[in-house]
Amino acid sequence: MTSLTVHEVLEREHFHHATVLAGKSGLDRRIKWVHVMEVTSVKQLLHGEELILSTGFVWKDNISVFRSIVQQLIQSKAAGLCIEIGTYMDQIPSEIIDLANQYHFPIIAFTREVRFVDITQDLHSLLIAHHYQMISDLEQFSQELNNLLLVPGCLTKILTLLSIKTGMQVIYNPKEAEPIFAPEATEEKKDTFLHFLTIQPEGKGLVLQHVRAMDYHFANLILVPAQHASISDYDMLLLDRSATAIAQYLLRELYIEEKKRVLETEWLYDWMEGKHSEERVLSYLVDVDETLIPRGLHVCTCKFKKHHDTYTSSQMTYFMLLMRSVFEQEGFFVLSLTSRNKLIIIILNRRSEADVDHRLREAFERFLQNDILQKESVPEVEKIGVGKHVRLLKDMHKSYDSSLETLVMNEKLFSQSSIVTYYNDFHIYRMIFQLAKGRELHEFMFDYLDPVLQYDSKNNSNLLNTLKVYMCCNGSKKETAEQLYVVRQTLYHRLEKLEELLGSDFMCSPKRQAIEFSLHAYDYLKQNG
Repeated sequence: MTSLTVHEVLEREHFHHATVLAGKSGLDRRIKWVHVMEVTSVKQLLHGEELILSTGFVWKDNISVFRSIVQQLIQSKAAGLCIEIGTYMDQIPSEIIDLANQYHFPIIAFTREVRFVDITQDLHSLLIAHHYQMISDLEQFSQELNNLLLVPGCLTKILTLLSIKTGMQVIYNPKEAEPIFAPEATEEKKDTFLHFLTIQPEGKGLVLQHVRAMDYHFANLILVPAQHASISDYDMLLLDRSATAIAQYLLRELYIEEKKRVLETEWLYDWMEGKHSEERVLSYLVDVDETLIPRGLHVCTCKFKKHHDTYTSSQMTYFMLLMRSVFEQEGFFVLSLTSRNKLIIIILNRRSEADVDHRLREAFERFLQNDILQKESVPEVEKIGVGKHVRLLKDMHKSYDSSLETLVMNEKLFSQSSIVTYYNDFHIYRMIFQLAKGRELHEFMFDYLDPVLQYDSKNNSNLLNTLKVYMCCNGSKKETAEQLYVVRQTLYHRLEKLEELLGSDFMCSPKRQAIEFSLHAYDYLKQNG
């Protein structure tokens, strides 16, 4: 299927007595529409690729006007100019012919009287027929793509079909694999194309279509037109539908891969429980992906707003596909399994450990901002607890345990905080959380704060708050007074009382550290008492 060209038009009955006076090298220009024009200013009236019919009446006695009109038609990318000779003008000036030849712009002369209405009707009917034929051919092409998606090795077959239909070299250039050429090219040509794509990543001079799925850019699909050849709208539609078919193929492969991973969860359960040695874990991961050499890992525990069992396996698979597509861009490899109605996500680090925390947070931020998560087809996340980073793979259970603790600590301390909570952000509360399981924390806190608590209770005061602010300000009296909105003399009086209750050395280490710890413990116990 090709577009209607000037050359095809010359074969129509109404053009049997027409003569090409100029621009013979431009007869392959495409024609989208036909216009009759008898005006001096045409540039603003055209969209491009129109064939213009004219009697020459407006420029019959003025060659400068004639030149201006031809220049406007060339600038507007018109397909050509058809002029009726004999009615208003007898010949085309050589200056105009030279100008048209310079820009390969066809000028066609009718040497006999013709009816423009018959020409426009004929050509418009032909254009409409071409359009319907293009739709029919596209539908057939789409059907061929659908059939290819059902057979093995469909990617190469899709590329070959696209090359045959367009008559061009096709390059499939994935982000993380070797490019594929259809038809197969010599090594010299491959190197030339790839070098050019390195210089021009967006394929300037080529025709490039992104292959995208789930908001992830998997590859570029590229057409290489012949020298001086133009790309038709039909070629662009073929390219677009081929890219869509390839995206469907990639999604299917990812889906199959994800389902396979789900079936392999039994081994992961044993790993999570610490039953495998470092060597066995590494051996397993190499079988999963031969390029995978992890530099530590994080385990995340994900809670959804609805019970885990209310979601179908397809929904959970789609959720993990989306997560994997985002995290892989930040240098992570993701595994998953379910346990006790929670989704457990194992995030293996492929890159340097120096920036692993930054990349992990960046990946979660991008993941949660994805519009797909707002759709009903994807499970809605309530909380994600990110465990501590462990270097040894056999210690995965330690990161898992800390991810569970993160969810509990988040609920006890910051129930309204962000969706993703990190174990490393709790600092001293990690120790408080562990000590709170027994009586030690309560006793430790009262050992240091009981005199102040008793004083506040008897005097209906809030000396404890003064102590907190004074500690937070690192003993700065000026800053403490400003934060408490009191004058210096009032603050001095309170500090004297604190020295009386806690001892004059209460700001000396390590007693100060014990008091600061007790203040945090008091807040925790008060909130979770």
